[in-house]
Amino acid sequence: MINLPDTSYDQCLKCNACVVSCPVSNATLDFGGPKHLGPELKRLMENQELIEDPRIELCTLCGNCDLSCPEDVHVSSLTAQAKAIHAEISGTKFRDKILSQAELIGKVASTFAPITNTVMKMKLVRKVMQKVIGIHADRKFPEYKFKNFNRTYKKKTANTKRKVAYFVGCYATYNAPQIAEAFVEVMAYNGIEVAKPEQNCCGIPMLANGQIEQAMKNAKFNVKSLLEYTRKGYDIVLTCTSCTTALKKEYPEVLKIEGADELAEHVFDADEYLRMLHEEGKMNTNLAPMNVKAGYFAPCHMKAQGIGNPAMDVLELIPGYEMQDLAAGCCGQCGTFGFKEEKFDLSLKMGASMKQAVEELDAEYTVTECGMCKTQLDQLTNKPVKHPMEIMAEAYRKAVVSSVC
Repeated sequence: MINLPDTSYDQCLKCNACVVSCPVSNATLDFGGPKHLGPELKRLMENQELIEDPRIELCTLCGNCDLSCPEDVHVSSLTAQAKAIHAEISGTKFRDKILSQAELIGKVASTFAPITNTVMKMKLVRKVMQKVIGIHADRKFPEYKFKNFNRTYKKKTANTKRKVAYFVGCYATYNAPQIAEAFVEVMAYNGIEVAKPEQNCCGIPMLANGQIEQAMKNAKFNVKSLLEYTRKGYDIVLTCTSCTTALKKEYPEVLKIEGADELAEHVFDADEYLRMLHEEGKMNTNLAPMNVKAGYFAPCHMKAQGIGNPAMDVLELIPGYEMQDLAAGCCGQCGTFGFKEEKFDLSLKMGASMKQAVEELDAEYTVTECGMCKTQLDQLTNKPVKHPMEIMAEAYRKAVVSSVC
């Protein structure tokens, strides 16, 4: 068992801000809450013996507890350790081990993409999966693409003055390579070449399922690989908020990987990066007008970064683009959480406010950076879902066409 020292729990006394902000605590009384299963449990273990509480399985590691804590207690770091303790003592279900291997699943599923996508839509197959593995038959799965981003993009170096090393993440690699392609296109419109370093899954699915040893292995590989780029002047940019949170927060604070603090100083969410370029007066603002009304859903892992709302800041630079924050809390999918049979109904309950907000706004489409939030939006709403980079690429593209015409 890896011991993750964290003394920040000493500051946790009578406040319940983390419980109030926890989407799971607000949806069910079955969860002990981040305060009890985080700092209070840690305090008990420091003074007594190792304590294992199965209720920790309901923690999604969304990070809302950290964001709300007025004393800067690393609540999610403590709950991540509680998850690891529970997994070590009680074991991990075969299903959860599979779900934690997002990269392996992506590689296999995309290799047989047409077959995979067809089979996963068959009701009989899904019912068998629920009975045998425990993945709910009614949960929609994101599709996989045979021409994944690893197959189509091999560039390892960049030669422009400003250089970006792109941490793609599993979702943009295997499920939605159009997001990765749009990001590369947006950077090109800003005179920036994009390199794709060697990388493994960020490890968030592993942490969420108590597989901390595997998460550390991936984290160490990624830190070593990415530092080789930052030390040559590259910025590390990501299009997935969960992956960004892993590199910025989980690696240095939870896993305490050597070099992670140095790396985190060079890590940016894609929207955050564009906003920074704009603030420096270096962003290409030749964007075609788009008379669109869109709703924005902020992923928990975006809010947990504490960087405001960069997607809205950037997209509002597009002339005529009308965007409204849905302000709807957590989507309820929470990575692998919403796939699990026993958590499916709770997942839908947590996402009810999001569903209502989308219906009330009745926008043309919904914008979000998170692939798993998109999965839940597809499950609960009938509106299309787009990534901010897809919209920015479209605005740049149309501007070029109009200038030629």
